[in-house]
Amino acid sequence: MNVDIHVHSICSDGAAKPEEIIAQAKKIGLDAIAITDHNKIDCALKAAKLSSDDFKVIPGIEVSAIEGHILCLNIEEEIPRGLSAEETIERCHELGGIAIAAHPFDAIRGGVSDLVFELDFDAIELYNGRCLLTKVNLKDVYKKLKAMNKIIVAGSDAHTLEELGTFFIRTDSDNIIEDILSGKFEILGKQNRLRIIKNIVENKIKRLVEK
Repeated sequence: MNVDIHVHSICSDGAAKPEEIIAQAKKIGLDAIAITDHNKIDCALKAAKLSSDDFKVIPGIEVSAIEGHILCLNIEEEIPRGLSAEETIERCHELGGIAIAAHPFDAIRGGVSDLVFELDFDAIELYNGRCLLTKVNLKDVYKKLKAMNKIIVAGSDAHTLEELGTFFIRTDSDNIIEDILSGKFEILGKQNRLRIIKNIVENKIKRLVEK
């Protein structure tokens, strides 16, 4: 299954409604998405009700922990922002979800950085569609994470329909969460930096106009 594990909707700073995201995801060949709005789960839960046999929606949230952003997939309750990364991971696991370090080495946005080597993350989103500048050499980090048997994933971090699927994973089965945990997937996609910058600017202008 082609799965984009990191997508934002109008419930946070995304530009599209869940149903629009699902329609576009199907159009470009995705089989599943995770809606992961910033510190809000409303749209993710609504979108999850639109899941079907031929398209799955995983409810999730991108939590602003003290040290950086953490994706929590497969949960149905919000996790408070402002907890430590360790507390956020624990809360995610208590709710039956999986905790993924979001864009951990992004030089512009909040990432947990070297905590990926220390904390009990289920996976590390080393490749992120919106990451324009990193603090480190990702090839070096990749080697270190692999040596530690850490699971590396990728997500588009889409905030607009055009960004969907810039990075995604292809799982071995429709048991998406299990396949992530066992590393049974491949990473696919390609980043277009100019398009990402264009989308970021246009989305910010649109949100300012609509306020």
